[in-house]
Amino acid sequence: MIKKLSLLFHTLRYLKPIQLYWRLYLKVSRLFQFSTEIKEAIKVKPIVLTPPIAKYESLVEGQFHFLNEVGCVILPMNWNNDKQSKLWLYNLHYFDYLNQQQIDQQLALDLMQDWISQNPVGTGNGWEPYTLSLRIVNWIKLLSKTSVQDEQLLPLYNSLFLQSRYLFKHLEYHLLGNHLFKNGVALLFAGTFFKGDEARSWLNKGKQIILEQTEEQVLADGGHFERSPMYHLLILEDILDCLSLDQSADNFSVSEKDFMQNKGSAMLNFVADILHQDGEIPFFNDTALHIAPAPESIFNYANNLGVKFSTNVDETGVIEKPDFGLFVLQNQHSKLIFDVGVIGPDYLPGHAHCDSLSYEFSLAGKRCIVNSGTYQYAGEKRNSFRATNAHNTLCIDGVEQHEIWSTFRVARRAPPFNVSVHNKKTDSIECSAAISSCKKGLRETIHKRVLNFQQNQFVIVDEIEGDGLHFAESFIHLHPEVKIIKSTDSELQCQLGEADFSIKAMDELKFDVEKAWFSAEFGLKVENTVVVIRKQAISPFSLSYKVCF
Repeated sequence: MIKKLSLLFHTLRYLKPIQLYWRLYLKVSRLFQFSTEIKEAIKVKPIVLTPPIAKYESLVEGQFHFLNEVGCVILPMNWNNDKQSKLWLYNLHYFDYLNQQQIDQQLALDLMQDWISQNPVGTGNGWEPYTLSLRIVNWIKLLSKTSVQDEQLLPLYNSLFLQSRYLFKHLEYHLLGNHLFKNGVALLFAGTFFKGDEARSWLNKGKQIILEQTEEQVLADGGHFERSPMYHLLILEDILDCLSLDQSADNFSVSEKDFMQNKGSAMLNFVADILHQDGEIPFFNDTALHIAPAPESIFNYANNLGVKFSTNVDETGVIEKPDFGLFVLQNQHSKLIFDVGVIGPDYLPGHAHCDSLSYEFSLAGKRCIVNSGTYQYAGEKRNSFRATNAHNTLCIDGVEQHEIWSTFRVARRAPPFNVSVHNKKTDSIECSAAISSCKKGLRETIHKRVLNFQQNQFVIVDEIEGDGLHFAESFIHLHPEVKIIKSTDSELQCQLGEADFSIKAMDELKFDVEKAWFSAEFGLKVENTVVVIRKQAISPFSLSYKVCF
C-alpha cells in the first residue's frame, strides 16, 4: 500500500492542474445526456485535398492486418470483440484502411454503414476521443473524393456529424500531448467539411488547439516534445494534413499559415537528420515501424504541398538536437545516434523508456546496434521492453533508470545533466552526459557516459560515482542480422552483411554473450544477441569498450 501511494504521489505531482480538473469534468459530464438531435439539415462543403499519404495495407483480401495479427472481415462486424487486444480494436475503429493504396469503395462504404449500426452513440472503443479523432479525419478524406451521390451518403454524414459533436464535448485535456493534437485536427477537418454554426465552433476550437499545441509540442530544434520518433512522424503528418486542408479552405491567416509551414519544415529537417542509414527512424521511447508513415512518404507529401526542408545525408561530424536531446554523429560509412534528453514532458511521460544515455548505430547502410523496440502497448511484456536492460545503456545495482509502472505511468525520473560536446570539427568528437539515481532514498549514484566518435571506431566510457560498493552492467544489443564469427572473453569479431566490425572490452573486462528480443514492429519479436559487460567495485570506478569498423 505504501509503495502504491508513493508511486501515485510521484506520478500525480507532475500533472498540470487542467489534467486533474478535466478528469473531474469528464466524470460529471457523464451525468448529463448527450444530445443526438440535429436541428438543421446537414450540408457539406466540397473539399479538394492534395492526395494524402497512403496508409499501410491493413485490409487485404477480406482480412484485417493490425499489429501482426489477423482478423476476418465478416459483416456484421464484431467491432468490440473481447478476444482481440485493445490496441487491435482501436486500429479497427481508426479506419486507416479507407485511405490505403487499394480499397474497394463499396466495401469501404459497407464497413462505415456497419460501424454506424453496430456502435451506438457513446458506447465502445469507437467512441473514445482518440479513436474518434482518427476516424473522423479518415472518413472525411474518403468522403471528400467519393463519386457516390450525397443522398446515399446522408446516413454517413449524420453519424459523422454526431461523432464530431461528441468529440467536441469530450476533448482530452486530461491527457494533453498528441491526443489533444489529434482532437484538434479532427475538429478542424469536421468544421471545414460541414456547414453551419455548430461546425464553425468546431473549426474555431480545432484551430485554437492546433496553433497552441504546435507552439508547445514542436521544440525549437524541430523535435516533438514526447521524444518518440514515431509520434514525431504522426504529428508531422497531421501538420501537413492541416496545410493541405488549408489550401482548399483558407482556415489559417497568412501569419498562422507561415507559422505552421515553418514548424512543419523544422520537423521535416529533424526527421532527415536522425534517420538511420536504412531511411527509417531509431528506436527511442515508444517507437515501432509501420505505425507512422514512412519518412520517404512524409518527404514526398511535403514536396507535393510545397513545404520546404533540407536533408543532410552527406554531412559528416555531429548534428546537435539540444531540445529533443540527441547527438547525431556520422561519417561516410557509419552513423550513431546518442540519446541525452529527458524522457518526455514532465506531465506526459507515458511513452517513455529507460533509455537515457543509450545509443543506436548503423554501419554500411544497415542497423548494427539497436535498442529493443516496443513489442506491446499493453500486456505483460510491455514494461520488459521499456526496462533499462533492453537498451544500450548502463544499469547500476539492478535499479531502473526511471520508475516506470503500469502501462503509461512514470513516477520518479532521472533527467540528464552536464550534457556537452567537444571537438566538433575534428575526427575525434567527444559527447558526454550524466544521470543520477531516480530513487533518492537509496545511496545516490551518478552514471556519466563519455562517447568518443572517430573515423573507424567509437569508444564508450561509463563512469560510476557514489559511495560504497556498486554493481554495474553495460548492455550492447546487436541487430538480429549481426553474426558473431569469432569470440574471446574480451573481443567479438562480427559481421553485418558485407561489413566487418569488432567489439572490444577495455581495462581487462570480460563479455557475457546472452540472448534477448528485438521488436521492430508491434506484436513481432525476433531473437537477437546482447553483449553484457559487468563490474562490481567500490566507486568511483569505470567500465569501457570500443567498437571498431
